[in-house]
Amino acid sequence: MAGAAVPLIEAAAARALAALGFGAAAGATGEAAREAIRKRKEAADKAKSSPVAQTDAQTKAKAREKCPECPPDKGAPFTRTFPKRQPWVDYQARIGGMPSGPNFITEWMFNEVRFDGFTSGACLLKEAKAGYDQFFDEWGRPLRWWAYNVDDTIVEIVRQDLAASPKPPVRLEWHWQQPTSYRYFSRILSAAAPSVPHHYTP
Repeated sequence: MAGAAVPLIEAAAARALAALGFGAAAGATGEAAREAIRKRKEAADKAKSSPVAQTDAQTKAKAREKCPECPPDKGAPFTRTFPKRQPWVDYQARIGGMPSGPNFITEWMFNEVRFDGFTSGACLLKEAKAGYDQFFDEWGRPLRWWAYNVDDTIVEIVRQDLAASPKPPVRLEWHWQQPTSYRYFSRILSAAAPSVPHHYTP
C-alpha cells in the first residue's frame, strides 16, 4: 500500500512544482520535477541540521522546561559544614545533585525549610537518607535508643511537604539508600505526607 502511494505523492508534488513555475510549465520533464523535489528535500534537511536551527530548538526546549514558573527557584543555596566528610555526604551529593567538598555540602533553602537537593527544570525538591539501616534490629524495628528519631523524621517530612508548595508545579521526593529503612519509613511517612513518594535508590 505504501509503495503504491509513492507515485501518487510524487505526481502531486510535480503538479505543485509546475504550478510554482517548475516542471512542465517551465519545459521540464517529469524527471526534472523529481530532481527538483529531491533538491528541495535536501535543502530542507540541511536547514533542520544547521547550527541556527539546532540552537533555536534547544532554546525552545529550555523555555518549555522552565515553564510554568517554579516557585523554589526563589529559594537559595545553604552551605552545611562539618569537620570531616561522612559517608552520607556522598549519597546526598549524588541524589541531591548539589555541590560538595571535603568539609561542606550545599543544600537548598525554600520557604525557610532546608532540602537536600533541587532540580529547577523538573521543579523537584529532594531529600536523601543514607546509612539508616544501622538503627534497626533484625526484625526491621527501630532500636529502642534511636526510636525517638522516628518522630523527628515525621516532623521533618511534614515541614518539607508544607513548604514544597504549591503542588503542582512543585514536587518533593525522598530517596533511601538502604532497604530496611526504606521499607519502614516509606510506610510510616506515607501516612504523614501522602503526596511525597519514596524511592529505594541504593
